[in-house]
Amino acid sequence: MKKLFLVLTLISVLGFSQSVKAQEPDATGFIKTYAQPGGMLSFEWIIGVPVGTMNSNFISSTSTRGFNAEYRYLFNSPVSVGGGLSWQGFSEKYDRDTYEFDGGAITSTRFNYLYTFPLYVNFHYYPVKSNYIFPFVGVNIGGVHVDKQDQIGRYYIQTKEWEFMVAPEIGALIKFDPYSSFGITVKARYNYILYNVGKFNDLSQLNFYVGGTFIF
Repeated sequence: MKKLFLVLTLISVLGFSQSVKAQEPDATGFIKTYAQPGGMLSFEWIIGVPVGTMNSNFISSTSTRGFNAEYRYLFNSPVSVGGGLSWQGFSEKYDRDTYEFDGGAITSTRFNYLYTFPLYVNFHYYPVKSNYIFPFVGVNIGGVHVDKQDQIGRYYIQTKEWEFMVAPEIGALIKFDPYSSFGITVKARYNYILYNVGKFNDLSQLNFYVGGTFIF
């Protein structure tokens, strides 16, 4: 009886230790969802830098007006699919000058505005397994509503269109506590917006994101 009690006690202790070990973050684990499906919900602030013909022909000033909300679903592998939406506003004031247009010219101060509202799906790959820092590369594809405004004196020109967008990105999710379901996301994304109107070939930006991510 005593031997049976010792055997059962040993089995119980081993089982409990294995259970605890399974719940602890593994040094080779992948977030919380490497062994089981799960999700990530992020809310991020955007800093946008105009590039390409947007920078040379319309607005060159950096924007700090932007936000992004995004969801990703992680599979039993270092791959996720998801989607998101964002809003971003750019503006620039030009000094008083003479601006030519079809049919004449006008001398006045000029204000340019651009507002974008992307809706997209995304795909990400996480090449490194860790408990604290999870680098990723990904691509976002979707449509973006473009509101472009050009005001010169009393003259005001506005165009609103839906355009195609593709946006590769690189970044990382940072967790300060491996047991926590919250982390910080930082990333850089190149937003290429197809916009063949007038003297524009695109309305693209190099965006930088920082925000909070909930893991569940």
